[in-house]
Amino acid sequence: MNISAYGQKFFIFGGALLIAIALVQLLTRPRKRERSGARLWLDATTIRAIFFATMGLLTFLVGIGVIPIVGGP
Repeated sequence: MNISAYGQKFFIFGGALLIAIALVQLLTRPRKRERSGARLWLDATTIRAIFFATMGLLTFLVGIGVIPIVGGP
């Protein structure tokens, strides 16, 4: 069994999963009516979702080969 053959699929699946989690967090987070502007974007759930989406995108780009892995082939 060659572990490196599954590495690319792992990064693609992991990146897609992180992006999906970020979208679900944004769609299901509780919203208060009086919040607007900066308070809406400084909410902990929004910051966490942006972080997950960013990490998911970077992981996905590693999986498809746009960003090379340091020390890789």
